[in-house]
Amino acid sequence: ILFLTLSFDSNAQNDKIVRKGLISTSLTISPSYMFSDKQSYSYIDGKLEGYISEKLSFSGEAFFYTGNISSDSSVFSYNHSVFYGALCHTTNRNSDLYFGLQPGFAFTKLSAENNKLTATHVGVNPLVAPVLGFNFFLAKYFHFFIQSQLIVGQHNFDVHKSLTELRFSAGLGLNVNSLKAE
Repeated sequence: ILFLTLSFDSNAQNDKIVRKGLISTSLTISPSYMFSDKQSYSYIDGKLEGYISEKLSFSGEAFFYTGNISSDSSVFSYNHSVFYGALCHTTNRNSDLYFGLQPGFAFTKLSAENNKLTATHVGVNPLVAPVLGFNFFLAKYFHFFIQSQLIVGQHNFDVHKSLTELRFSAGLGLNVNSLKAE
């Protein structure tokens, strides 16, 4: 019903959705695969993106670690991360393919029990993430998205552990144009 209602929004058909001033946001659950541990983890992923033109945007993204989804034991007590960077867009009407590079930081703590350590410490570790994604704008205020990120980094406290993993995000996002169309 929501899809049909939004399809008939006459303003969305006449106005260009992807343009300077577009602000989009999303909140979703993101699964991942960490290569070094051969484990799958899950995160709550929040994203805020602002378009400075039809072809370029800046995006901030935060991942809150929710646990291991492939077994009961986890290498990490937590592995939260934050990213910020530019994204390049190739738009065609309501379709928006994008790619970019986002530097960031991971706030990590190893599980002492699962790493056979007496104690562990919180680490702040630099990360970098190439990003590839696709948005499909349903109407003026909603879009579907799918995104993948290859997170590259290393936990450098207590013992060295690779943080390299592949994360996927998908869902429904909200957007609003903050500037009037020219």
